[in-house]
Amino acid sequence: MTMQARHGRRWTAAAWAILGCAAVWTAGCGPTYKPFPYVPKSASAPAILTCHDTVGHVPGAKPWILGGTCCCTPTRENHERSLAEGTIPRDLAYEAYLDLYKQRGIVTDLDHKGCGNLCDHGPHVVLGGRCMATPTPGTPMYEAITYGPHKPLVAAQTAANENP
Repeated sequence: MTMQARHGRRWTAAAWAILGCAAVWTAGCGPTYKPFPYVPKSASAPAILTCHDTVGHVPGAKPWILGGTCCCTPTRENHERSLAEGTIPRDLAYEAYLDLYKQRGIVTDLDHKGCGNLCDHGPHVVLGGRCMATPTPGTPMYEAITYGPHKPLVAAQTAANENP
């Protein structure tokens, strides 16, 4: 048998194999695509349970350290805003306000950033930890901190939050 004849048979066998697969595929024996049911995401976000630097301050929210739901970084500007809103005592100086966080061992964006609340101080304070760094948008931690549910991981945290 010549070399040309051998190659011709190989190509013929390959062509038949391809045609056979195509026939099986078009006959419905191949895998079928079944899309997942379409469930549209809500066009409106749920209510914000805890405000922080990423979502902005919710007017009238009391700072978390005083038993409220505001986890905005305790900057001088935020302290002055809270004084103006009446959510912190008028006689609470900024330095004393920062000391409340330090006494409880809570770290904020003033101490470190970008940890995603997964640092040694974590999780976030609303989940029972000692980290109050701004959560990273798009993460499950961000969703839990912003929208809840908030379940303190340490029972003492709830009591400490009620009696600062």
